[in-house]
Amino acid sequence: MKEICDELGISEATFYSWKKKFAGLSSEEGRKIKDLEEKVHNMERELQTLNSDKEMLQSVLKNFFTTNDKRQAVNYLQDTFDIGTRRSCRLLDISRSVYHYPYNIENH
Repeated sequence: MKEICDELGISEATFYSWKKKFAGLSSEEGRKIKDLEEKVHNMERELQTLNSDKEMLQSVLKNFFTTNDKRQAVNYLQDTFDIGTRRSCRLLDISRSVYHYPYNIENH
Protein backbone atom coordinates (compact mmCIF):
# COMPACT_ATOMS: atom_id res chain seq x y z
CA MET A 1 0.00 0.00 0.00
CA LYS A 2 2.87 2.38 0.83
CA GLU A 3 4.24 2.15 -2.72
CA ILE A 4 0.87 3.03 -4.26
CA CYS A 5 0.41 5.99 -1.91
CA ASP A 6 3.92 7.22 -2.69
CA GLU A 7 3.22 6.86 -6.40
CA LEU A 8 0.01 8.91 -6.03
CA GLY A 9 1.70 11.49 -3.80
CA ILE A 10 -0.57 10.97 -0.80
CA SER A 11 0.09 9.70 2.69
CA GLU A 12 -1.20 6.38 3.92
CA ALA A 13 -3.24 8.25 6.52
CA THR A 14 -4.96 10.22 3.75
CA PHE A 15 -5.67 7.01 1.85
CA TYR A 16 -7.27 5.34 4.86
CA SER A 17 -9.20 8.51 5.67
CA TRP A 18 -10.59 8.57 2.13
CA LYS A 19 -11.30 4.85 2.24
CA LYS A 20 -13.26 5.24 5.47
CA LYS A 21 -15.14 8.27 4.13
CA PHE A 22 -16.06 6.85 0.72
CA ALA A 23 -16.11 3.08 1.26
CA GLY A 24 -19.83 2.94 1.98
CA LEU A 25 -20.86 5.10 -0.97
CA SER A 26 -22.24 3.65 -4.15
CA SER A 27 -20.80 4.87 -7.43
CA GLU A 28 -24.00 6.88 -8.00
CA GLU A 29 -23.63 8.61 -4.61
CA GLY A 30 -19.97 9.26 -5.32
CA ARG A 31 -20.87 10.84 -8.66
CA LYS A 32 -23.52 12.99 -7.00
CA ILE A 33 -21.02 14.19 -4.41
CA LYS A 34 -18.46 14.96 -7.10
CA ASP A 35 -21.08 16.83 -9.16
CA LEU A 36 -22.16 18.85 -6.13
CA GLU A 37 -18.56 19.68 -5.24
CA GLU A 38 -17.98 20.85 -8.81
CA LYS A 39 -21.15 22.92 -8.69
CA VAL A 40 -20.03 24.56 -5.42
CA HIS A 41 -16.61 25.29 -6.94
CA ASN A 42 -18.22 26.90 -10.01
CA MET A 43 -20.53 28.98 -7.82
CA GLU A 44 -17.60 30.16 -5.68
CA ARG A 45 -15.72 31.17 -8.83
CA GLU A 46 -18.81 33.01 -10.13
CA LEU A 47 -19.20 34.78 -6.77
CA GLN A 48 -15.58 35.95 -6.94
CA THR A 49 -16.19 37.29 -10.45
CA LEU A 50 -19.36 39.09 -9.40
CA ASN A 51 -17.66 40.63 -6.36
CA SER A 52 -14.79 41.79 -8.54
CA ASP A 53 -17.22 43.27 -11.09
CA LYS A 54 -19.08 45.07 -8.30
CA GLU A 55 -15.84 46.57 -6.94
CA MET A 56 -14.85 47.80 -10.41
CA LEU A 57 -18.25 49.39 -11.04
CA GLN A 58 -18.21 51.06 -7.62
CA SER A 59 -14.76 52.45 -8.42
CA VAL A 60 -16.11 53.95 -11.65
CA LEU A 61 -19.04 55.46 -9.73
CA LYS A 62 -16.72 56.89 -7.11
CA ASN A 63 -14.33 58.48 -9.58
CA PHE A 64 -16.55 59.61 -12.45
CA PHE A 65 -19.95 60.51 -10.99
CA THR A 66 -21.05 63.32 -8.70
CA THR A 67 -22.95 62.74 -5.50
CA ASN A 68 -26.08 64.09 -7.17
CA ASP A 69 -25.65 61.56 -10.01
CA LYS A 70 -25.48 58.81 -7.39
CA ARG A 71 -28.63 60.12 -5.68
CA GLN A 72 -30.45 59.93 -8.99
CA ALA A 73 -29.10 56.42 -9.55
CA VAL A 74 -30.40 55.37 -6.10
CA ASN A 75 -33.85 56.68 -7.06
CA TYR A 76 -33.63 54.84 -10.39
CA LEU A 77 -32.78 51.54 -8.71
CA GLN A 78 -35.60 51.94 -6.21
CA ASP A 79 -38.16 52.75 -8.89
CA THR A 80 -37.00 50.23 -11.48
CA PHE A 81 -36.11 47.22 -9.35
CA ASP A 82 -38.33 47.89 -6.32
CA ILE A 83 -35.47 47.69 -3.79
CA GLY A 84 -34.96 49.70 -0.63
CA THR A 85 -32.73 52.67 0.08
CA ARG A 86 -30.26 50.64 2.12
CA ARG A 87 -29.60 48.15 -0.68
CA SER A 88 -29.54 50.83 -3.40
CA CYS A 89 -27.01 52.91 -1.46
CA ARG A 90 -24.87 49.85 -0.74
CA LEU A 91 -24.83 48.90 -4.43
CA LEU A 92 -23.76 52.40 -5.44
CA ASP A 93 -21.31 52.80 -2.56
CA ILE A 94 -23.01 55.90 -1.17
CA SER A 95 -23.90 56.31 2.49
CA ARG A 96 -27.55 56.70 3.36
CA SER A 97 -26.79 59.91 5.25
CA VAL A 98 -25.29 61.43 2.09
CA TYR A 99 -28.27 60.23 0.07
CA HIS A 100 -30.73 61.83 2.51
CA TYR A 101 -28.71 65.03 3.01
CA PRO A 102 -30.67 67.97 1.54
CA TYR A 103 -29.10 68.96 -1.75
CA ASN A 104 -29.31 72.68 -2.46
CA ILE A 105 -28.78 73.39 -6.17
CA GLU A 106 -28.28 77.14 -5.59
CA ASN A 107 -25.17 76.52 -3.47
CA HIS A 108 -23.58 74.07 -5.92
